[in-house]
Amino acid sequence: MNPSLPPIPRHLFDAIYEMNAAGNHSDFFAAVVFGLTRMIKTDICVVQAFDRVQQRIRLKMSPEQPFTQAEIDYYMAHPDGMPLVKYYERTGDTRARRMCDVADMQVWRNSPHYQTCLARQNVPYVLGLPFSVSATTVAAISFNRGGREFSRRDCDLLDVFAPHFRLAWSRQPDPWAEVNYQHAAGLTPREGDVLYWITCGKLNSEIAVILGIRLSTVQEHVANILRKLQVENRHALTVLCMGGSGPWTLPSHPHASG
Repeated sequence: MNPSLPPIPRHLFDAIYEMNAAGNHSDFFAAVVFGLTRMIKTDICVVQAFDRVQQRIRLKMSPEQPFTQAEIDYYMAHPDGMPLVKYYERTGDTRARRMCDVADMQVWRNSPHYQTCLARQNVPYVLGLPFSVSATTVAAISFNRGGREFSRRDCDLLDVFAPHFRLAWSRQPDPWAEVNYQHAAGLTPREGDVLYWITCGKLNSEIAVILGIRLSTVQEHVANILRKLQVENRHALTVLCMGGSGPWTLPSHPHASG
């Protein structure tokens, strides 16, 4: 080993191992978050993948529900309010960057995006990395914390981790297979997604976070599901599904965080 090179932390090896040991994309996302939060100290970690063609999103967060519904709605309505996102879109940079690398921190703290989405938790320091994992899918890893800025070494660790993420993603059989199932009961694919999470006991607000859609959209899907399956409420819907009396089968495991 070259003594002039800094030692590679054990947590980086552990994060790569855990990610590659995942048996499916649900476990994969959980393993990535688990490994990254041990590798880089943070208050919030978000790992997400976005299918630009089908407009589908998968994500995992630690802690599981760090944001309120109002914060999520604002972020979804104003994605361009994040200076780090605008920087990556403008430059096409592929390296990990901190908020302080691309924006004045005082301006960032005073911005509507920070005040609405992050001020409650007092996490102004941001580290992020977006990258393409396929011809149609982009992924992003982001960290937020208070107290102190992320270091350049944190950026370097994330840059080393990135190609391993791409490779591990490509080894999964079909990243979106669990999202694409269609129920024979006449539900749309998105209604099928919502139905699955209802049977897992998730609230509408939680389903909105998992699927990356608005709460009002989830509520509309739930109303359509109840109408199409001719049941009166969510409890009856869950009994119907779990009892196996419907003409379709639910997938055996979830496809995103929760």
